[in-house]
Amino acid sequence: MTVNEIIAIVDLQEPNSYKAEEKIGWLSSLDGKIRHEVLETHEGFEAEDPFEPYTDGSEDLLVPFPYCEDIYVHYLIAMIAAGNAETARYNQQIALYNAAYGEWWNWYNANHMPLHNKTRFEF
Repeated sequence: MTVNEIIAIVDLQEPNSYKAEEKIGWLSSLDGKIRHEVLETHEGFEAEDPFEPYTDGSEDLLVPFPYCEDIYVHYLIAMIAAGNAETARYNQQIALYNAAYGEWWNWYNANHMPLHNKTRFEF
């Protein structure tokens, strides 16, 4: 899915006054963390260039179908709720995001071997 597709879903589910640029920034931050903390730590991820923040929203997100929609939609709605100081709504959405992210992470970890650069103690 693309950044713009996720933003369109969120805007239908959660009407808000945040600009697309802010939402693109939130998704860029999330995907930067996903790349650094998950993808780059497992075998099979081949990318020589550093992660570049999304610019126009036409970029593909890192997490694939069927996990992508739940992760990104709940994350964006949580960020909107945080920006609006809606604590209960934020807590609800971030819990749903964490569950969806954990499900994807478990799948990814089961299907991609972690890199073991240092598998023993060095003295």
